[in-house]
Amino acid sequence: MCDLRERFPALVIAPLLPEPPVTGGQKRTLRLLETMERAGLHPQILTADPGEPGVAARLRERGWTVEIVPEPEPTVADRLRQHALRLPSPRLRNVARRFAALAPAAALIQYEHTQSAYYPPPPGVPTVLSLHNLDSAAARSAVRERSGLARLRERNRAAGLRTVERRSFPRADRILCVTEADCAAVRAAGGRALLAPNGVDDDFYAVRTPPSGDVVLFFGHFGYAANAHGVERFAREGWPAVRAAHPHARFAIAGAGMADQLRARLTAIEGVDVLGLVADLPGVLAASRTVVVPIWEGGGTRLKVLEALATGRPVVSTALGASGIGFQDGRDGLLAETPETLAQAVNAVLDGREFTGRQLAEHFRWTETLSGASSYYAEVVARRRSAR
Repeated sequence: MCDLRERFPALVIAPLLPEPPVTGGQKRTLRLLETMERAGLHPQILTADPGEPGVAARLRERGWTVEIVPEPEPTVADRLRQHALRLPSPRLRNVARRFAALAPAAALIQYEHTQSAYYPPPPGVPTVLSLHNLDSAAARSAVRERSGLARLRERNRAAGLRTVERRSFPRADRILCVTEADCAAVRAAGGRALLAPNGVDDDFYAVRTPPSGDVVLFFGHFGYAANAHGVERFAREGWPAVRAAHPHARFAIAGAGMADQLRARLTAIEGVDVLGLVADLPGVLAASRTVVVPIWEGGGTRLKVLEALATGRPVVSTALGASGIGFQDGRDGLLAETPETLAQAVNAVLDGREFTGRQLAEHFRWTETLSGASSYYAEVVARRRSAR
């Protein structure tokens, strides 16, 4: 790691503070910040998210700069301007003003997620747009899972995200993508794509106990609608068939952000245990037989699939849930498309079928998956040093 005096400022616009890393997006952002620091950049996080108490201090203890800009609720004029510009969310005025003050001194500007790219960079400052998925495609997939006004809202959101992507892709120097398919879509829209897949933390690989018992696990953040929708659908329509075949099986559901109403509906189903946020996710995985991923909407890749495979737990998933990582049905786990067929696949695992998914996960350590991003950050630092 470079001495702070030798590092160059990297201004990172983030919708959420990446600490604690309880969502896949927060974890990915945190690993990217660590990667840029190792390359010789000094992360400067700019956000409107106050985070949990003490979170900003923990990030500053790393030597990073964290600036939280309070943002008032959007006014009616803000909303009208947002719709006139076909934006999926309001442009944050205070963030924009602070960005304009900090950006000229930055060696690099990184936008986390498409909607952080509302703020144009000054001339000559290299920019990275970090995509956690192709947002417009993820929103289009949600349209199929909605009805009525909810479907209309998702359709309008998808159109707004597509507008932002068309504006922002051509002007970024690099666009970090999690899959080859996202890279192809970015290139087709005029962007300079750089593959930077999601990865797995080392503590998941440390789990060596073989799968056993009868616990079926799902984990994820329930602020993400795809998780909440998918888990409830499987619990209602698929889980009873698992319990019928394996009366002692338990469906353990881990993760923060679950609404009280959803928690009540899930705990009313026989054999379902809602764990909430767990302190030791690798340990929870070690006590599980299999991981089910009932995801019918979204984009990118699911860290939960990679993390489960890294612990040696077979994954039962929809094709979308396991997409983008080279997952093979029958080798790494089982794929199915309905709650009923997912239940059949879970039963096959509980009946003793074995898989070799850990071998696939070995290719997804963060240091390997972010090597391309690391090389680009190092290139930015080298250019800055040579310009002194």
